[in-house]
Amino acid sequence: MEELNLKALLADESFINYCKGYPAHDVAKWENWLQDRPQYRKEVEEQKRIVQALAYHATVTTSEDNYLRLKERIAKKNKKLDPGFRISSWLKIAASLLLICSISYLIFRQSFLSKPDNNTQSLVIPGEDKALLTLADGSTISLDEVAVGTLALEGGVLVEKTKSGQLIYRVSGSESNNKSASNTIATPKGGQYRLTLPDGSKAWLNAASSLHYPIHFENNERRVKMTGEVYFEIAKMEKRQHGRMESIPFYVETAHQEIQVLGTHFNVNSYLDEPGIVTTLLEGSVRVTSSLNGESILLRPGQQSFLDKHFVVGDADVEQQVSWTAGDFVFKSESLASILRKVSRWYDVDIVCPPHLGKLKFDGIVSRSQPLTAIMDMVEITGKAKLKLTERRIIVTD
Repeated sequence: MEELNLKALLADESFINYCKGYPAHDVAKWENWLQDRPQYRKEVEEQKRIVQALAYHATVTTSEDNYLRLKERIAKKNKKLDPGFRISSWLKIAASLLLICSISYLIFRQSFLSKPDNNTQSLVIPGEDKALLTLADGSTISLDEVAVGTLALEGGVLVEKTKSGQLIYRVSGSESNNKSASNTIATPKGGQYRLTLPDGSKAWLNAASSLHYPIHFENNERRVKMTGEVYFEIAKMEKRQHGRMESIPFYVETAHQEIQVLGTHFNVNSYLDEPGIVTTLLEGSVRVTSSLNGESILLRPGQQSFLDKHFVVGDADVEQQVSWTAGDFVFKSESLASILRKVSRWYDVDIVCPPHLGKLKFDGIVSRSQPLTAIMDMVEITGKAKLKLTERRIIVTD
């Protein structure tokens, strides 16, 4: 990928998937590519927003099916291509059509949705990469304020902040007797952060979330504790036992459940203000156990569990569940109450919504990089409810 241009990106199936947030391997592919080439991040983010804008426009104008059909046609053609940016004449035409639709969307937003907000003097901006890291000695580091480079050396492990803003743990040549030392990373409302754990596993924290983990994993198990919402990509680790190689399990603890994995991709939503804990499996297998009653279930890829008092297992809308990791809000027949809980965490605002309005259902796709008014517009354009922004509080009325 020597050059970047809009048409080429729009014709690349993996980039479209990256913009949509699924499958995870395409998201990881582009994030890794950008991590090695930070000079392209601004361009890619700008072009990603155009794709997201197209998706949102398709939803607002109730023509999402046309957008998906066009994307499927692109995907079928792309299956015949090698990875990269080689485009057939047909794909160039398709990309041009997508670009025209995107420009139409931008005009639409400029003329219709981007109306002045008379209810507040300052624009409520979206969240960003920010988190607080607590080291084993109790000292703290504000990750959004500290410079790129090595942040600490603990127990033979280097803690580094990369150019792309991620946190990475690397085993150094030195050793320490303090094998039980742990770190905690916590995001505030309006924050998110990504890190690579000492075993190579990756974790993406959503707003108002935390992850507690050892800087050295034990030989027989790997165990972390979390709150809020975290997406995991677990690295496989093995040890020799009884003359053969065996996988070292990875455990994720929340307030009311434990997840056992061997090597997989999954998302856990355990916010206390949600009706229950939702665990969504993308790849591999996980066993989820309730700490309330000992009940245990096994998830297959594409499934999710919901835990309140007991487990309920069903098929997952994976795209919707992990869209936040790619920078999107994706709402599919989602209640206004659920939407506003996500809005509250990401934009750090308070919500006042009557119960009967909270039951209203909405569909839409909005980039998390958009200002708060983008989601407010999505709701108000339906005529179902009115949203008023006063200082940092959204008030919902009929």
